[in-house]
Amino acid sequence: MFDMINIFEVFLPQLLGYPNANDPLNGEAAALMMRNKDQYSVKVKEYVNKYATKEAIDNAEDESESDEEMSSVGSYDSGDEDPAGTMEV
Repeated sequence: MFDMINIFEVFLPQLLGYPNANDPLNGEAAALMMRNKDQYSVKVKEYVNKYATKEAIDNAEDESESDEEMSSVGSYDSGDEDPAGTMEV
């Protein structure tokens, strides 16, 4: 968990504050940064406030844990199965 907090509190704001617009991963963000730095700064702040807060990280972790629980395979046992395969059709 510490690594995720470090990523959101240090790495992403740094990356978003000083992106390389000449080799963008997100072309739309790079274009906005080159066209209108003020509007780009507003978008970055919105993104950081929405995704890079402790609450957002905690919520994302809670959602991923519930997704893992739902995708668990092989734990279902109804007790009504016919192990010998003699069920009539």
